[in-house]
Order: sequence, then C-alpha cells, then structure tokens
Amino acid sequence: MSAVPESRLLKKLRSAERAVDASSVALFRLGEMCNNKCPMCSNTGRPAAFFIEEEELLRRVTFLQQQGFSRVVLTGGEPTIHPSFWRVVEALGRHAMAWDINTHGRSFADPEFARRAVREGLGRAIVSLHSHRVEPSMAIFGVSERGHHETVAGIEHLLAERVWLMLNCVLSSLNLDHIEEYVRFCVERFGTRYVLKLVFPSTTGKGGGWEPIHLTYAEAGPVARRARQIAREAGLPMVFESFPNCVLDAPKARNAGRSGFGETHYLEDIEGAQVFPIDHIETSLSVYGPQCSGCRALRRCPGVAETYASRVGTAELTPFLKDPPDPAR
Repeated sequence: MSAVPESRLLKKLRSAERAVDASSVALFRLGEMCNNKCPMCSNTGRPAAFFIEEEELLRRVTFLQQQGFSRVVLTGGEPTIHPSFWRVVEALGRHAMAWDINTHGRSFADPEFARRAVREGLGRAIVSLHSHRVEPSMAIFGVSERGHHETVAGIEHLLAERVWLMLNCVLSSLNLDHIEEYVRFCVERFGTRYVLKLVFPSTTGKGGGWEPIHLTYAEAGPVARRARQIAREAGLPMVFESFPNCVLDAPKARNAGRSGFGETHYLEDIEGAQVFPIDHIETSLSVYGPQCSGCRALRRCPGVAETYASRVGTAELTPFLKDPPDPAR
C-alpha cells in the first residue's frame, strides 16, 4: 500500500457555522490534566490547555448558557480530578443545564462519588476500558493495577446507578489479539445495558507516535467484524469510531464519531470564547479515496484520517456499489 496523491483524495464539506438550538450539545473541556498517563493520549499537550482556573470555568458555563446550550459534555484530560469539578457541576445546575461526562471512570470507583454525580444531574457517561486483562490495560492507560481495577469498579457503580453508559475501547497491538474475549468479558461482567464503542486509533494527538496504535485497517477490520458478530449474538449494542463502513463490511453500521453523545459543538479550550461545529472539525480531518465517490455508504461513512491516508494510503477501501449486481443474472 502507498499514499494517494493529495490532489486525488476526496473530502466532505461541512459548514464552519452551525446555529445553536434546543438539540445542541457542547463539548466542554475542563483542561487536559489527567491522572492516567496513556501513551496514546489524543490531547494536544499544549501548556495553556493543561489547567483552567475555576473562575474561568464558571465564566464558560455562563457563556455556553448565553449561547443557547442546555446540555454539555464535560471532558478533559480527566474532568473529575479538576479541583473545581463539583463547582462547575453546581453552576450547570443553577443554569438548568444538563450534563454528561467523558471519563476514565476511576473517580466513580467511590460509590458515593457516583451517587453524588447522579444526584447532581449526571445523565450519560462514556468510560474508556481498553482491555479486561490487567497487564495490557496498565500499559495502555499508563497506570498501576489499582488504576485498572478502579476503572472496572467505576463502570459497575455507574451502571448500578442506572447511568446511560458507553464503554469506549481503542484498538492497539496490545489488545488486538483478545478483543473477542474482551467483548465476552464485558457481557459477563457488566451485562448488556450499555453501548460498546470500538475505536480505530487516532495518531493526531500528543501520543500519536506511540507504535502500538499504528495499525492498519487490514489488521483491525477482521477483529472489528468478529467483535460485532459476538456483540450482536449477545444482544450488546455496538457502535464504531473511525471505521469506514467497507472495512466493517456493513454499509449501515453506525459510526459514533470522535465524541459519542452526538455533540454538535466544541467550546474552544484556550480562550473559551468561541464554539465550532463538531461535524466541520471531524470532516476537515477525514478523507476518502477516489474510488469512494461511487459508494452507496458514502453519506454515513467517516472516511479515514488524513494522517492515515498519508501513511498507508486508501487502497484498503472497497466501495459498496450503488446498484448491487442482480444475483439472478
């Protein structure tokens, strides 16, 4: 496989403007501070984004409310370890704004923390767990064994509190060989009252140089297809992130995007004074091979990252014909 000349790659167009309405959801970053040391971290690593003072965070809550948002997704870094986390949550409550969270889950290992979050209005949670095996999980998260078990306990406590949950699993060479076992573990340990998201790794953040995430779709595709079948048989809802539909051999498979909750806007996290449409950001980072123009799954397909196309190319993409051949002919 080789890179396709940039002039031949295709892009979708999305407006850089999107009105805020009653259905809009803002991604609200509390800073990139985190107590995990994931070597594949997708954050930027910019010093100005590491820690945001409480006064500024509270101003941003007011700003988002004035822009017309009634729901936000708190993210980081790890939002729950920010010393002003509960003050931000209380401010959201005063403004009658609903909130969800994207988290590594460890703070929720304390059952009282989970209960308080629900009392304070937590609606939905995305929790990352990349392996059920302790050693790979420790390596991917950059944590001790305790950190791994805290995440598992946090998932259990959130489910016990009946929080709508999405379990996030990023593929790498450290877990690729046991994803089928991982799906079965999730069903046995957590049941099926949540959504499992399988993620093809991004190399655009500060951890982009970590070798285990430099997978190809040729490697990850068969694993994702088998996992999807196991999940379907178990009755576990599964979605994907950054998997072209042809790689999944499923023209109608759902890609949840880089967010997962249907966030519509992103609050710029240095100045905190502008919001941008997330679909514009995502499409600007994705491309399609020239062969994709005739694919009937093109509308819902996420394409591949520009960085992937430059590294590997797009030869793996095999479009679905708009008019499938008639098997009777």
